Amino acid sequence: MASYQKYNTKKGERWLYKVLIGNDPFSGRRKYTTKRGFRTKREAQASARKLELSLSDGTFKQDSNILFIDFIPIWFKYYKKLVKKSTLDARRTRVKILCRYIQSRMMLKNISKKNYLQILHKLQDDGMTYNTIKAIHSTASLIFKYAISEGYLKNNPTSHIDFRFLNDNNDTTTLDLDEKEKYLEKEELAKFLQAAKSDQYPQDYIIFLTLAFTGLRRGELIVLKWDDIDFDNQTITVTKTYYSESKRANDIAPHRPKTAKSVREIDVDKKVFEELKKHLDWQEKFKKECGKSYNDFDYVFNNYNKYPGYPIDPQFIYDHMKKILIKMDYPTMLSPHSLRHTHASLCIEADIPLRDIAERLGQEDTKTLIKIYAHTTKGQKKKVAAKFNKMMDEVRKTIDF
Repeated sequence: MASYQKYNTKKGERWLYKVLIGNDPFSGRRKYTTKRGFRTKREAQASARKLELSLSDGTFKQDSNILFIDFIPIWFKYYKKLVKKSTLDARRTRVKILCRYIQSRMMLKNISKKNYLQILHKLQDDGMTYNTIKAIHSTASLIFKYAISEGYLKNNPTSHIDFRFLNDNNDTTTLDLDEKEKYLEKEELAKFLQAAKSDQYPQDYIIFLTLAFTGLRRGELIVLKWDDIDFDNQTITVTKTYYSESKRANDIAPHRPKTAKSVREIDVDKKVFEELKKHLDWQEKFKKECGKSYNDFDYVFNNYNKYPGYPIDPQFIYDHMKKILIKMDYPTMLSPHSLRHTHASLCIEADIPLRDIAERLGQEDTKTLIKIYAHTTKGQKKKVAAKFNKMMDEVRKTIDF
């Protein structure tokens, strides 16, 4: 409901009103808009009613002099209707970073491409990685596209950005997938898994073996339950991913999967099921050791430290992989998701059709697969060369080399 106030000017008494337009997505504080200059309270009330009606039916627009930070709650109100909460939280984190680099009194309409490029350079200068900067840029692009669609802006300062400048410092850790291959060759994978098996932590080997042999996303693996494991038919059923609002180890819960295609049944190697059976036996012994302190949620991979029985912390998987990579002198830019890349690359090397690989990975279509896994492994490159050379044998016979 609007509030009204009378104030004095050189030209006499005037009225203003203040209306709540939403909550700040970061602080939770209420955000208001104020309009002034009305000669009578009745005029102010009529204007306020129109504004409140536009807020209720979703047609509200402020004038083009809105500050960038004041536009964010308006965008969030729209965006949160389109995505699941985990995606919204990720966007919120990136917007927080973006707002630190945009002056608090900067008008939305005054952010030019030059200003925006300066912000990206500052992000780089402050040590942010290529992927982090691209994620922030993706969020900024959504904000400005919405501003244009709602009539706040005519031009998008985030469009047609050439990201090659991010590699000016020759830091290979910021290179994109096409420039620095983020996957393991077959022989490298074997050595990595052997190192994981030799590691002191009981779940490391089975976690990394499962990721590498199934192509599961880390979030899908974390919330796997024993009901999803079919020992008779040697399949794993994926129906969910994980979500944690607080990021605490005891606040991880199943959530709907990334896409409809993410729900799938994966045929898995016999060796993986042999190791899963060993892992189940280990888990049963661990339950008995914990007694009543064990929270039995039926998760395949569980926290065995502070919150026994809860799903394993995703950061735990990342940290343990990094420790193994350091021991082996492998690139530390590799992550659990690299094992998904590895799985796809080896499927390609095995001449499995892209559509079948996409289905196995839970990808929406092969276009995404081609874009992410455009590279080929060394083995595949040799196969291509061998096939080409064989085809060209007939040509060689007629040419004097």
